[in-house]
Amino acid sequence: MIVNGEYIYKGQNLTTLILAKIEHVVSLIAERESLSFELAYHEFMKTKTYRNLINTQTLLWGESAEFIVDDYIAEINSKA
Repeated sequence: MIVNGEYIYKGQNLTTLILAKIEHVVSLIAERESLSFELAYHEFMKTKTYRNLINTQTLLWGESAEFIVDDYIAEINSKA
């Protein structure tokens, strides 16, 4: 849940963790897909995987960046 611009789960502020996770995931996507960080970020933001990551209730933020990238790739491939 987002409260006053912060990602909160069960009273815990996860903002720093989620933002760091987004940065790590996007860096991995950029490297894997040979994209700039900015382009990879914009592409990632369009996905359900991104929406799940920033939704603290899904608990996706607790998974590894590699797991999230795999989820992203599966989502992209399912649309192709």
